[in-house]
Amino acid sequence: MAQPYESLEAELHDLFWHAADNLTEVGLMAKFLSMFPGKALEIGSGSGRLLLPLREQGFEIEGLELSNRMRELALTESRKRAIEICQHKGDMATWQPPHEFHSLLVPAFTLQLADDPWRVLDHWISWLTDIGGIYLSVFKPVAEISGDLPENTWYDDHEIMLDGSRNALLRTRHVLNHSEQSLIREHHYQVAASPPQEHRSTQQLVWFEVQQLRTALEARGFEIIHLFHDFDLNFTVPTPSLHDYSGVTTVWARRTSEAGI
Repeated sequence: MAQPYESLEAELHDLFWHAADNLTEVGLMAKFLSMFPGKALEIGSGSGRLLLPLREQGFEIEGLELSNRMRELALTESRKRAIEICQHKGDMATWQPPHEFHSLLVPAFTLQLADDPWRVLDHWISWLTDIGGIYLSVFKPVAEISGDLPENTWYDDHEIMLDGSRNALLRTRHVLNHSEQSLIREHHYQVAASPPQEHRSTQQLVWFEVQQLRTALEARGFEIIHLFHDFDLNFTVPTPSLHDYSGVTTVWARRTSEAGI
């Protein structure tokens, strides 16, 4: 079972993402969804950072989220914006949908948190129509692999101001396993308040090389429509150097046949 985000991790997660990304991915997702009219599902929809603006644009998109706290935050924000949302509760590895979807959106490193990513990917594919599409973003820990972020050393990962007065800080340290392409991160969330708030969590994820991802999708009967890096549609080199990109690869793919594996 996936580890749900709770406490400060849930409350700060999407705020940190929003500060770093500025909703660049929403525009990319909107372009993708326009290619697959009909019901869509965002897997790991969190507190609605991407789900809500896509609903505002009129897309027929639902969410899947395991964390109770994340879903509460999304519902609260949807009511503020007067947006109706459908956000299912469930573990992405076992959840069974009430209907098929024309497209799946898998942002950030959601797939990489699975205990068995390829088995989970197979499970997701069963949710799609015969010609459905998948939007999948994955992350390669370039700074960690290159040594720019040394192992077993705490560093300031994200920092924002809340309400113009309270400082929120995420500190992280990690350990790499190169042979298994896995990364274990310890997170320490802190909010300057009276009294101070803090939350600790541990997260394990695997990473994929670009060709691994391409091969996995093609073997499962998908045609790669577009593959690019760092949320830049023009950054399409097949094997980006560690010095050329920040580590994010996004794939748009269309289902064309049954899995061939």
